[in-house]
Order: sequence, then structure tokens, then C-alpha cells
Amino acid sequence: MAQQTPLYEQHTLCGARMVDFHGWMMPLHYGSQLDEHHAVRTDAGMFDVSHMTIVDLHGSRTREVSTLSAGQRRREANEDG
Repeated sequence: MAQQTPLYEQHTLCGARMVDFHGWMMPLHYGSQLDEHHAVRTDAGMFDVSHMTIVDLHGSRTREVSTLSAGQRRREANEDG
């Protein structure tokens, strides 16, 4: 089963046709490509790149991040800050 990006639900709510792109469910289009083209040219567009980078933190000197909620942050620094 393909993985879903954090924006997957928003893509589907906006009517995206989702496809498996190298193991990730990504939007192919939102209906008419011509309408999409005009919308991007007159308003704005967004490209979901969250599937392109995954950060794995591990080791004895890492801090626990699994307790963080979406939108929270935790500072990570060495002894010099």
C-alpha cells in the first residue's frame, strides 16, 4: 500500500485523482488540466513535496519526538547551542 503525505486528505477533499507515485499517493490532476492551468496563472498553485525528504533521527543523543503533536517543535542543538 502506498504511503500518504500530510496533505493527502486535503488533496482528496479538493477532488484530486490520486495515483501511486513511487510508493506515495500523489495527485495527478483535479479535473480539467486546462482549468488547473488557468487557476495557477490567475491565482496560485501549490506542489506537495513532502514525500521527497524523510528525516530519521536515531541514536543515544537524540531527543524523543514521537510525543510531539502536529505543528509542535522541539529544539535540537549541540553543547554550543
